Amino acid sequence: MTTTTHTTTARLKTLDLVLEAKGITADPVNLLLLAHTARDLGINELLVSIMINEDEPEVARIRAYSRVAVQVASRLHDQTVTPPAGTDRELVHAC
Repeated sequence: MTTTTHTTTARLKTLDLVLEAKGITADPVNLLLLAHTARDLGINELLVSIMINEDEPEVARIRAYSRVAVQVASRLHDQTVTPPAGTDRELVHAC
């Protein structure tokens, strides 16, 4: 797991807690950082734009956030688990 992956995963967990307690407008900085990461990962631009658009209804923003967060977490997980193309993975013994 890279530092970026760890930071983004930690940011998602923190953002989940904050949004649950205080709503989608509670942490705009981390929401924008998530949007930047999501765009870098190729997440649906419409979902990302709804998530950060303050003119959208709160319920639509929360639903968009949920979908973006799941897709970001999934893609980050895929990046850490999938070996680079053309390489063979070997299991390393724990002992």
